[in-house]
Formats: sequence, structure tokens, C-alpha cells
Amino acid sequence: MTEPTKFRIAILGGGIGGLACAVALKDHTNIEIDVYEQAAQITEIGAGVTVWPRTWEILKLLGLEQDLSVLLKEPPSNVQSWYYLLHPYPQVAFEMRLSDRKKGFTFRKIFTRDGGFCFHRSNLQSALLRQIVSDSSSASSSCNCKIHLSHRLEGCEETNDSVKLFFENGYSTSCDMAIGADGIKSVVREYVVSLSDTTGLGGQLIFTGSKAFRGLVTRERFERLFPNHRALVNAVMYNGKSKHIVVYPINGGKLINIAAFISQPEGEGKVFPASHGSRRTKEEMLDAFSGWEPEAIQLLSTIENPSCWPIQDLHPLKTYTTRRILLLGDAAHAMTPHLGAGAGQAIEDGFVLGYLFSKLIQPSCPDPQSLLHLIKIYDKLRRPFANHLQKNSRKQGYYNELNMPEFDDIHYEGQELDAEQIVALGCALRENWDSWWQDCALKDLEEGLEMLRVQAKM
Repeated sequence: MTEPTKFRIAILGGGIGGLACAVALKDHTNIEIDVYEQAAQITEIGAGVTVWPRTWEILKLLGLEQDLSVLLKEPPSNVQSWYYLLHPYPQVAFEMRLSDRKKGFTFRKIFTRDGGFCFHRSNLQSALLRQIVSDSSSASSSCNCKIHLSHRLEGCEETNDSVKLFFENGYSTSCDMAIGADGIKSVVREYVVSLSDTTGLGGQLIFTGSKAFRGLVTRERFERLFPNHRALVNAVMYNGKSKHIVVYPINGGKLINIAAFISQPEGEGKVFPASHGSRRTKEEMLDAFSGWEPEAIQLLSTIENPSCWPIQDLHPLKTYTTRRILLLGDAAHAMTPHLGAGAGQAIEDGFVLGYLFSKLIQPSCPDPQSLLHLIKIYDKLRRPFANHLQKNSRKQGYYNELNMPEFDDIHYEGQELDAEQIVALGCALRENWDSWWQDCALKDLEEGLEMLRVQAKM
């Protein structure tokens, strides 16, 4: 008996978003997956990544709970342990301080059930990769996923019945659906935008006017230098005029991840070429924060060789899809880091795609038209939400640095805020953070599908 033809799906990019997508799709027996990664090995640039409760629930559904729980300092609350018998209440996710003065103060604490989970990006990526590699190496495995390294995409071309892919190494192939997970400098996005946006703005990378000094410090060294520092206990954000610092532990508390942001609002909006970070001196970084409270200076002084990265944003896309191509992660909605949402949204993109396959594609006789319908549904479900977070992340960055209209009379560091302005900072956190990060992604997805069904009947 002839086996039914399988859909051929190409995932361009082996980062967190691309691998999460592969994990979400790997058990569907009616598809074959090829992941194309431009690097010679799958590695992740960057340091810490925050996983909020919404994304943690998705990772559990994708089967990563056991692999990732061992990387946490404390177990998640769904695991019965003595710790949660002693600590039954929500934990601090972030402590927010006003710090561009010699005597800083805490103005808000954000709580979640587990306080948020923080990982090294490479550990999260490795956990996703193991889900694919271990399954594909098993003799009884139904995993239909292959990974191709050293394949940098040069271009793509869509036809009525396939997508043709061309790589810089001379290799070419075709597939039924292409998924652009090729990051902030996405080649796939260029093609999608060329077909869908006539304004010339869609898909442009925009310099936000901000740069970030970044560094990792071992907890052992940090604790030896400053044994009573609050950053050893909680994730902290130090806020000030046109600057802020974010610090949180990763790798089960073994490393301290630090990012210090400096902004020049007049530089915002310029088209800025994507680039990797460069090394800067500790003195340059410390000089920029010289008037801040002592504990903020102590924090930065632990970074020996900071890197410096431009913070970029993506002009919102009008669509994430064409007929047979879709975008996910940074290729679709690259956003500033001010909500800690970028990696989580890339993972959610992949999860939603896997869920749609389970609901809309018949395993016994996959219909090509159902695949095209699925791509349209993906765009209707993901684009409004991810673009909304993209916008709110940018907005939260303005609040972090007192650059919103409520602070028009705040012109320099250390200037006193009145009570209404401090309340405005707290309200911004509630509006931009609390409104989504603890919501259930699966519930939102099911409600979105039901809404689309109702609209189709109207």
C-alpha cells in the first residue's frame, strides 16, 4: 500500500524560535522537516533569557519541563517540595528602583507564582535541540526532522505548488512550506515584505537610540565582592533618566546576567544596519553611571570586559505570511528587550504552528489546501498579539528611562519625581507587563480559533 505523500517543511534558522518550531512539529507523521542553519554548529549568541509563566507552560507542553527544571535554583511550583510548603505565596519576579541618585529607592515589586525563570540562552537552545536529536536517533522514533548545518540562505522563490530555496554553498531544494526563523537580519522576511508592503517601511530595522553594555559575572565572584547585594536575592531593575540597568541570575543562580542601557532619544528612528556587539572598556561604562546609587555602581564594577550592543527594533509587519511562507520569532517581530518577551514569543510562534497542524491537517490524507488555510490562520492569530507586545516593549523602555510625557519636566539625572509620576511608573508596569505574561497561551489560542470560526459563519 502506497504511503500518503508528506508535506515537506523547511525551517530556515536553528535558533530558539526555529528549534521550538521543530519540536512542536516533530511528532506529526504527515510532515517531513528540514532545519537549515547557517552556522557550522548550532550555538546561541547572547546571555540571559527570561521565561515568564505563559512561556513556561508552553515549554512544559513541548516536553522540556524536566530538562529545564534542573537548571533552576528552585523547582517550579507544580513540583511538590519542601520549598513550596515553606513559601506558598508568589515570589518576586523583579524589584524596581529609582537609582539615578546617591540614595535610590524601590518603587515597585512585581510578583509571579514562581518569580520568573531565567536561563542562559545556550542552555535553552540545547534543551530544545536534545528533543529533536534524541528522538531522531531512537530506533522506534517517528521524528521526521533533519538538521543541515552550514546552509546560509541566499534567496527564496515561491511558485504555485512549492517554495524554492537557494543557499550560498550552491545547494538548492524545494518544499511545500518555508518557515523563516532566520532572525533579525532575515532573508525570508525580505522576500515576504517585497510581496506584501508597498510603503517601503515594512521590515526595516530601526535604531532605537539605545545601546546596552552587557556582561556575565559568576555568583561566587559577585558574592565575594559584595556579599549583601540585593541582586544576589532578586532580579532588579535600576531606573533613571535615559538609562537603566537590568540584572538577574541564570544557570540556577551560578551566573549573574547584567545589562546596562544608555539612550539618546534624538537618535531614535534612524535606519540602522544590524551588527554584532563590540567590546568596550569598563571605565566607559562606569563613567556613564557615575552619579547613580552605590549599589548600581557596585554591580557594574563586577563586569571586567563589557560588550556593547545597539538596541534595534523592527518596523511592524502587515503580514507574517505569503501563500506558502511564514515568519516566526525575530524574523517576524524582533522587539526591544524591555519586556523580556522576545524569546518567549518565538517559542509561542512555534507552539501555535504545531497546534494548528494537530487541529487542521488530517494525518491520513493531508490536503494541500488545508496547508494554505493553516498559514492564513497562523497570521491572524499570531501577528496582532506579537505586534502588540512589540509596541508595548518599546513603550516600556521609555518608561524605564523616564522618557514618556508624564516626565516632560524631568530633564536630568537625580531630579525628584512627584507622587503622581512615581504612580505612573507603577501603572506602566501593570499595563505593559502584568497584562499578558501570566495568561494561558493555550487558552488564548483556543479562544482565537473559536473567534475565527464564528467570523467565518457570519
